[in-house]
Amino acid sequence: MRHGSSMLPDCGYMVRVVESKTESATRIKYSHRDDYYMMGIFVGGELDCYIDFRHYMIEPDSIVVLTPGQVHQIVSEKDIYAYMLAVDPGLLDERLRRQLDQQQVFHSPVYKSNDYSDLVTLYKLILGQKSVSVGTNLVKAAAEIIVDKIAEQNTDQIKRTDRKHELMFMFRKLLNENITRERRPGFYAGQLNISTVYLNEIVNSVTGLSASEYIRNEVVLLAKRELYYTSDSIKEISQRLGFMDNAYFSRLFTETVGVSPAIFRRNLDKSN
Repeated sequence: MRHGSSMLPDCGYMVRVVESKTESATRIKYSHRDDYYMMGIFVGGELDCYIDFRHYMIEPDSIVVLTPGQVHQIVSEKDIYAYMLAVDPGLLDERLRRQLDQQQVFHSPVYKSNDYSDLVTLYKLILGQKSVSVGTNLVKAAAEIIVDKIAEQNTDQIKRTDRKHELMFMFRKLLNENITRERRPGFYAGQLNISTVYLNEIVNSVTGLSASEYIRNEVVLLAKRELYYTSDSIKEISQRLGFMDNAYFSRLFTETVGVSPAIFRRNLDKSN
């Protein structure tokens, strides 16, 4: 299921306290993706989950940031106590959105933080705020603090490869806009006014993959999301992703994931 920003209150944001003793059964079975940002502070307990089909065990003193479109599925939880903030992208300025989106490209969605008392205070203020304008400013302040905390943890890496990170983010943006039509590294290198060799160097320095491997993995991730959240046929999905040859799409998926699209979907059905 996909949750759109229209599911948020008219103010464009929502804070809630999440505890294991409330709605636990619903959360364990619930898997979805959102069209808005989710920023969580985990104070206590453990959460076993998947984010974009990668496994994470979230423990106390963690901050979790999910960007729009990321798939998340809860496997189990134990004594969880957390604060969750949902924010419509339109509520944040372009700079903040860019910084939050960058963390998806370069970093894990889960961060350890022993100092999050300022965020908890802000979340509580947002939760009890009656004024929408004041609440909106508090939400923006919370997003700023989260961006700063992420940056603090990655300062050395960012300083060493600032130019490469910028180009990688631009590559990622272009890829999101063109991936169903164009999957040649040379196309993206041309758009960035760099050589294909340098694009490979950039992608490898940030991800450990070649540009071709990175593009392939992004296509497969889109395919996984479609297989999970739609009942469309594999042929329909492959065509929507820009593959006119369904056999080639299935072969690419199988080589990357280790199982065919049909078996991947079947295994997902068994796990839910």
